[in-house]
Amino acid sequence: MKKIYFAIITIAVMLCGVSCVKDQMYQGPATISEVNFTPGSVQPWDEVTVTATISDLRSIKSAIVKYTVNGTQATVAMSNSGEKYTGVIPQQADKAEVNFTVEAVNELGFTTTSDVKKYTVAIGAIDYTKLRLNELNGNDKFMEIYNTGTTPIPLEGIYIEKDGVTNWTCDVRTLGKDEYLLLYSEDVTADHPEQPAALIFHSGLSAKKNVRIQLFTPAGISIDDFNLTAIAKTAKASYSRNDDGKWYHTDATPGAKNIQGSDPVEGLE
Repeated sequence: MKKIYFAIITIAVMLCGVSCVKDQMYQGPATISEVNFTPGSVQPWDEVTVTATISDLRSIKSAIVKYTVNGTQATVAMSNSGEKYTGVIPQQADKAEVNFTVEAVNELGFTTTSDVKKYTVAIGAIDYTKLRLNELNGNDKFMEIYNTGTTPIPLEGIYIEKDGVTNWTCDVRTLGKDEYLLLYSEDVTADHPEQPAALIFHSGLSAKKNVRIQLFTPAGISIDDFNLTAIAKTAKASYSRNDDGKWYHTDATPGAKNIQGSDPVEGLE
């Protein structure tokens, strides 16, 4: 009888070991996306409004903008409407360099920090509208930005997205009148050992697939958008912009003036 009793107890313990363990509850961390700021060109009399989308299966306990001005750190609290959070960085002096992140803490204390965004306070607006995506090549894996304006344009903080994901952000540099900025994919760095690391974008680039390449200001405002949604044929070389601003199939001219094409790129939105 005792043997039967102990056998029953053993079976019960084994079954409980399988079925009585509770599933682990999701505890964090939060997801922070769409971090942007306005105005795009910050002057000494501007407060800077930072926005971000913060989501978590747990509730968010707090969110802040953590910023550094010329090496001195400070924070401001963010308010929210649903998952949209807003914080305001106060006015800063001319030529102040501001770096900031968004930081969120959920109810269980898990902390998430966004990538760093930056801007420099400067009297006078920067006209980013003169920047253009100029040539895209999925065979040799390069992209090109061109300054169509008549004055140099500071590029610090501008960035490129491929298919909605950031793959390159510019460091401190300026693009002069009629100058080209040439970027190569990390897939071909071995073929271009002379290429500075700061001018390598972190994705591939296809000549035979749909692709969307977008150029943005540091504040997240779209400057230019190449959106190929229905590819008609494989590109033998480059997608290039003619002087009329339209895209054509042409031979590659990395870092130099485009050949004026006669074969339009079809399938662009």
